[in-house]
Amino acid sequence: MNDRKEDIFSIEDRVVVVTGGCGGIGMGLAQGLAARHARIALLDMDQEKLDETAKKLAEKNGAEVRGYAADITDEASTGTAFQKIYEDFGSVYGLINCAGISHVAPLSQMPMDRWSAVMDVNVKGTVICCKIAGKYMAKNKAGRIINISSLAATHGKPGYTAYTPSKAAINGLTFTLAAEWARMGINVNSVSPVMVVTDINRHQVESDPGYLPRICSTIPQGRICSPELLCGTMVFLLSEASSYVTGQNIGCDGGCQNGDISVIKPPVEM
Repeated sequence: MNDRKEDIFSIEDRVVVVTGGCGGIGMGLAQGLAARHARIALLDMDQEKLDETAKKLAEKNGAEVRGYAADITDEASTGTAFQKIYEDFGSVYGLINCAGISHVAPLSQMPMDRWSAVMDVNVKGTVICCKIAGKYMAKNKAGRIINISSLAATHGKPGYTAYTPSKAAINGLTFTLAAEWARMGINVNSVSPVMVVTDINRHQVESDPGYLPRICSTIPQGRICSPELLCGTMVFLLSEASSYVTGQNIGCDGGCQNGDISVIKPPVEM
């Protein structure tokens, strides 16, 4: 008798679209998912860079990885890319909205064009991708959308007058779509990491040797996040193990959601 159970954490052969696929978080997540035999469609702006990234990930993991150029703030451009993805892969099961930008400045010094650009990419771009991906997921009455939010969405920080509102909007969108699409078999969740080093903040990190130690001192686990640390949460949310999980904002933050992030004392002796 064969007592082998189906692996409810398997994401093998599931088609997952990753926006911002050439960025630090997007590429890192695509690498982790490809290693678990998901079929990956990378969405970003630069086709040459996409082709290079897709080739590298495919060769490293023996997985199917393809790149598609699109401006996610433009519905027609994004729609064309998703149509090609559907034609190439035959389905769209998962969507991870990683694409994002930031501009840090006090509100009194915030150029409104930069504020609008952050909202366009982070909010409008995510809305457009959800809208289009949702149509393909509804065809099979199955799908998983994961919006990359941020601890900043729920914790105010001076200077984040564009980024924080954009990520708070992402959480609101997540809760609304989860309720709206639940009976279509589409689960929608957001994941909020604490700081991850990407091109958005790399200059700040590299120009100030004390920056990362200061950040780590405010995180209960004493370390920043990374695509590798995020990947397990992504696998869970894309797999059958999370079939009853929707409308959640899941922290992947080393304890910051429930810890005192303002003053972290040295470890307590046990």
